[in-house]
Amino acid sequence: MSYITYGTTTIHYCHYKQTRKDVKISFDLVNGVEVFISENIHEEKLSQIMKQKAPWISQKLQELNEVKTAIPQKEFVSG
Repeated sequence: MSYITYGTTTIHYCHYKQTRKDVKISFDLVNGVEVFISENIHEEKLSQIMKQKAPWISQKLQELNEVKTAIPQKEFVSG
């Protein structure tokens, strides 16, 4: 798992290499930030892209956390 630092926030992400022409960043409640990149992008270029997108990623993670806290926990009762 890789990470970047944006201000005081550390953003952890997993990256996957695929046959594609662009970079896809997705957010998941379980896995967090997932980055799908072209097979020919190097780590330095990926780090540069992630630093460029850090404000947007931070905003989306904050929105995801708001959704996560809004989902009520399931309560199991007998009967």
